Amino acid sequence: MIKLQAIRRSACPISCTLELIGDKWSLLIIRDMMILGKHTYNQFLNAEEKISTNILNDRLIMLVKKELIYFTGTDKRKKYYLTEVGKDLRLVLESIGIFGIKHFKGSKKYTEKNLKKSTM
Repeated sequence: MIKLQAIRRSACPISCTLELIGDKWSLLIIRDMMILGKHTYNQFLNAEEKISTNILNDRLIMLVKKELIYFTGTDKRKKYYLTEVGKDLRLVLESIGIFGIKHFKGSKKYTEKNLKKSTM
């Protein structure tokens, strides 16, 4: 079980999960790791969404504290990976992706292009 029991506002599983994830930047970092195979600070920084350095650093620290990701290596050469709990967010990301493809023009083309890149 996740250690965030003390700070959750309700027992609603959707609310608990949203409190764990935090915000869109956290989910996009998890997406980059899970789907696009990114593992380094610079790879996350160079994502199309253009996350700022201070937000990226804050989110990586928060995701490690919440045990969704972990890192190996030294401060200058960290590589980030999903924990088993982080990997369990796959269905969440897939569901959001399906919703986006259905409701946002250009999302399907973007997804196909980026999935091809990640499998090369």
